[in-house]
Amino acid sequence: MTTSCGLTVMPEALMKGGGAFAADTDDDLIQAQELALVQSLMTNHIDRLMPGPASSAGSYQLQTGGSLLRAKLALASGRAFGSSRNYRVAAAAACELIHNASLVHDDLLDRDHTRRGAATVWKRYGDGVALCAGDLLLCAAFGIAAGLDEPAESRQLSQHLASMTGRIIVGQSIEIAHPPDQPLPRFRAYLEAARAKTVPLIELPLIAGATAGGADQCDQDCIRQLASAIGLAYQIIDDLDDLNSSRQSLHPFHAWHHHRQGQRDDPEPRIGRATWHAIASLARGRRLLEQLETKVAIPLGPTVEPLLLKLEQRALSHRRHYQSAGEPEAYDSVVAG
Repeated sequence: MTTSCGLTVMPEALMKGGGAFAADTDDDLIQAQELALVQSLMTNHIDRLMPGPASSAGSYQLQTGGSLLRAKLALASGRAFGSSRNYRVAAAAACELIHNASLVHDDLLDRDHTRRGAATVWKRYGDGVALCAGDLLLCAAFGIAAGLDEPAESRQLSQHLASMTGRIIVGQSIEIAHPPDQPLPRFRAYLEAARAKTVPLIELPLIAGATAGGADQCDQDCIRQLASAIGLAYQIIDDLDDLNSSRQSLHPFHAWHHHRQGQRDDPEPRIGRATWHAIASLARGRRLLEQLETKVAIPLGPTVEPLLLKLEQRALSHRRHYQSAGEPEAYDSVVAG
């Protein structure tokens, strides 16, 4: 069956049996094997670089662990749309390296002392080496893309990395360049900055895996909207997490500043509005995921749905003590753009 976008939709009968979000044992085993290849590829690539403080710091950052979410998204998207195993492993490794580079630089800018239960790179190696280590991890991502045997795959992955990394950098620069003595940015500018900084790190693994497998424009548009919905919710919730930290000040694009109700400064309405905003965005993401699930042979749900659920639970944990705050009007339309 073909949709108005020209997409081939799987017959309903083929979707039954395991359910749209059911991951069988074989899929779990394949993911575990491919994640092991991803970790090995990242470690080996850094180890082959010239020894020095930056490479040592880069290796240290990778050894601190993490959820490997971006790798899982790239692998799942690649399997769903049929990209080659070599490509999706390389794409997953490159996405993780970009993500870790952003963490090193974020920790340096925010002066965070710990991450993943360990000292941050700048705290252990100093500011200058941390800056170099982040740059080195970025270079390593492009090195892995260049190492693909198929020229078309190498070029395609490199283009995705360059495009998304550029968006991340510009998004971060918008946040840090706003003069502290100037009025707060408007709500639309806040949304654009939040998306620019966070969405590319969700979109990159999903789109990189899909396009190499032949995803058409309608698929890609749906993936980008899904990433936008997840990324915005992620940023709002991450901002709310800052309220429980020892951070002394909140930047002008922080969610706290942009969810005030009228002229009231009460924390309860702000938390309520921010969490409703995040939950509305996640609900939109879930609808988009359901659309994608009808178009692929191997479902994305087992990888994406737990992320949506985890973010939803984090939002609800912030809201549980603020039940007096009502649902703000028209947030669904704001999130939908």
